[in-house]
Amino acid sequence: MEDVNVLWFVGSLAFLAGLIGGALLYHLLAGPRSDRGKLEDQLKDLEGEFKDYQDGVSDHFNTTAHLINKLTDSYKDVYEHMATGADSLCEDESVKNRLSDTLISSGALLTGEIPKRRTERTKPLEQPRDYAPKTAPDEKGMLAEDFGVENDKETETPKEPVS
Repeated sequence: MEDVNVLWFVGSLAFLAGLIGGALLYHLLAGPRSDRGKLEDQLKDLEGEFKDYQDGVSDHFNTTAHLINKLTDSYKDVYEHMATGADSLCEDESVKNRLSDTLISSGALLTGEIPKRRTERTKPLEQPRDYAPKTAPDEKGMLAEDFGVENDKETETPKEPVS
């Protein structure tokens, strides 16, 4: 019977040693995993916050660009109103030139271009035409039947028949 008691004792002692060893291994191996899991959760939270921040910055700059475009359009409207008012209300050409030069120089702040005087400005571009405009009022147009046909009434020499 003693052999059976020793066998039970050794078996229970091995069982307790296995339990203690298993708990120790679990604590050593699962401990860093739980810390890593906490770090992964914290990283996901920070990535979410950063994504929200990026979306907020993007929305802010889109709104700012839209508002600046509206401001530019309003400025252009005021500029055009002032220019047309100066053209229609001022009769003196020197006053028109000074007002126009002032408006152009203030408009140059937005465009960054060097302004030209009112008298030096190029004409606005026109849409292409299907015909060539006349250079003089008495000139025949291109659609006239005799356009480009020259009637030289020289004395024609009769041609002798070749024999």
